[in-house]
Amino acid sequence: MTYYAHTRESGQWQTVKEHLLGTAEKAKSFSIPALKESAYLVGLLHDLGKYSDDFQRRLNGADIRVDHSTYGAKEILKEIGGKRSAYAWAYVIAGHHAGLPDLGNVGENENRSTLRERLKTECSDASAWKKEIEVNYSSARKEYVGFSREAFGPDEYEFMIRYLFSCLTDADSLDTENFCSGKKRVACDVDWSKYKAILDRVFASFNAVTELQKERAVLQAQAMSNIGKDCGIYLLDMPTGSGKTLCSLDLAIERAAKMGKKRIIYVIPYTTVIEQTADEFGKILSNLPILEHHSNFDFDEDVAERFGAWNVLKADGDDCKIGDIMKQRAENWDAPFVITTNVQFFESIYSNKRSKLRKLHNMADSVIVFDEMHTLPIKYFAPCMRAIEQLTTRYNSEAIFLTATMPDFVGLAKRYLSKDIKMLDLVPDKSGYRVFDKCTFEYIGQADVPSLVDGTKSTLVVCNRKRDAEDMYSKGNAAEKYCLSTYLTPVDRKMIIDEIRRSLSHGGKPVVFSTSLIEAGVDLDFECVYRELAGIDNILQTAGRCNRNGARSKEESKVYIYSGQQSKDKELYTKADTAKGIILNHGVKGLMSQECVRYYYNEVYETNKKTMKDADINFETTGATRLSAKDRYEQQQNKREKTFDIDFASIAKEFHLIDASRYAVVIPDEEIDGILAMDEIPFEAKRKLQRRSASVTFYELKSLIGEGVIECKENGLYVLTDSSRYDRRTGLKVKEEGGQPIFA
Repeated sequence: MTYYAHTRESGQWQTVKEHLLGTAEKAKSFSIPALKESAYLVGLLHDLGKYSDDFQRRLNGADIRVDHSTYGAKEILKEIGGKRSAYAWAYVIAGHHAGLPDLGNVGENENRSTLRERLKTECSDASAWKKEIEVNYSSARKEYVGFSREAFGPDEYEFMIRYLFSCLTDADSLDTENFCSGKKRVACDVDWSKYKAILDRVFASFNAVTELQKERAVLQAQAMSNIGKDCGIYLLDMPTGSGKTLCSLDLAIERAAKMGKKRIIYVIPYTTVIEQTADEFGKILSNLPILEHHSNFDFDEDVAERFGAWNVLKADGDDCKIGDIMKQRAENWDAPFVITTNVQFFESIYSNKRSKLRKLHNMADSVIVFDEMHTLPIKYFAPCMRAIEQLTTRYNSEAIFLTATMPDFVGLAKRYLSKDIKMLDLVPDKSGYRVFDKCTFEYIGQADVPSLVDGTKSTLVVCNRKRDAEDMYSKGNAAEKYCLSTYLTPVDRKMIIDEIRRSLSHGGKPVVFSTSLIEAGVDLDFECVYRELAGIDNILQTAGRCNRNGARSKEESKVYIYSGQQSKDKELYTKADTAKGIILNHGVKGLMSQECVRYYYNEVYETNKKTMKDADINFETTGATRLSAKDRYEQQQNKREKTFDIDFASIAKEFHLIDASRYAVVIPDEEIDGILAMDEIPFEAKRKLQRRSASVTFYELKSLIGEGVIECKENGLYVLTDSSRYDRRTGLKVKEEGGQPIFA
């Protein structure tokens, strides 16, 4: 009897043996050298259950449910027993469709989705596999022992399972795709030295005339001179206006060229920054396929002109649109240059689903740049750092931490990671930073800001709450005024920012009332800035929009810090309160100094020490006791036999960088009317909706629903039904706040 795995629309069939061998070879090719045999093994065994008669009947149209994933996991444990390596491979194989499961408790009989319960289930007889598939367990076992011999604690074990799961699920998907489509994807090999030569010409073209330009060149040269030293994590601490983004690109390409890395990944906290960064990099590296992967990017837009470089990834005779190719490559980040968000990057790592974890193996053997690294949420700082630790110590990647306000990452790593990790400061001589101190600060306490802004100067006012930005906008008396917040859709925010940029470039005097979304990645230059009291990092980011290009004197370029309402968000309150203490006790003169920034972060992290420990993700089976990374590591070292107890599904449910209480309200227009009528909305259509959605809290959503101005559609969307409640200049009108603070 011939056993089949898939069929094409044309009627051709792929045998199970062909699929298993093809998947195993692909998984092995994706893996780092130290885990190739393990990747091959899980690829070879993942679909053994398809050798059952029940599955073959289902493939031929029988309406029966067949669990074909558990069979291979049971075969491994039957063959080599309950060793940690066997459980690692069992997690991967059993979860390759439904997702990595929780281990489950001994004696559990209710939750049949856990690994222990699945291993107890009776599977359809698929022993026919033994006639076609030859398995070499010993080579994979030997490899595992070698890989785990040195400092192999629970973090290493857990990450290894995720990594193998990624290799398997991507290989499984691609082998199926290749068979069903009859096409193979074009490899995206890159000669990074070619792009380094392009950047060398760009930097050579800069003419350093002013003191600021000269110091910028000095700092960049200093960073480049140190990047030749091998290290896991590089720290690029450069002030706002020093050209750190372009410098980081140069450094990343230098490392990729020297070390032969497969790709460069830029991880950025804000979508507005991503769009600007992608545009800037795309213009410089015009023939490099750059993949944007974030919620506001629409692959179905007309991207041919902007992303023409993607033609190089078209197969001969391939008539796919560039947008389709990009959408395909976004599934697994199979691109030489990826720009994404913190949320997409870290939630992919800590997910348990194949759709997200599929891309993890392509984070290995890469140069990963973390822009504005200081913005990592305090609550998830430790697990995010541990993920970076694994990638840079065991999976052949290197990281560059990029920020204008650098915390003591060396000290934090010693506190929250399982072992020492090597970091290198690329700009150890910071004496030239004084040149970038281009404005003066003044603390004005409680103030009626709208009455102080008359439109005689280009002015930026940054508030902590969306409601306050809108309220100040309505009270402002400037002739040319703007409002920016996430009450506006991304499409309308971009339109307004473009208007502000044009006004400033033509000598206009716009007054902008904004939330913190303008603090990073929005390259605007104002004569005067007002900033509501917040963290020192936020204050300095806003200050970077005052006299940005150094065209005016420091004395006439003012940043006024005013007091607003106390935040109910613990992290934001802690940061603002710490900044206020520094200002009241030490004044504002030294706010931009390295000493002030370091002192500020030390205070913030010390104040939040208990939060960081209590909220740290726990890998114990019961989930009852939460331990810091260091405590957990030391405890597990004393009972290493339990390091296979990992609850992947529970961890995925817990780990969310963005507060889940934020909701998207779709603002209808003629371009999305057809999508809104769909019963089930495809992934790419959802992206179109995200670009036309405003963000609200749960309490705001509840209020809007109560007023009858939002329709809750059967497809899960919240859609605004009263067009008068949305203004393209100020955004969604929300009448009640429900006692909740509202942030950008």
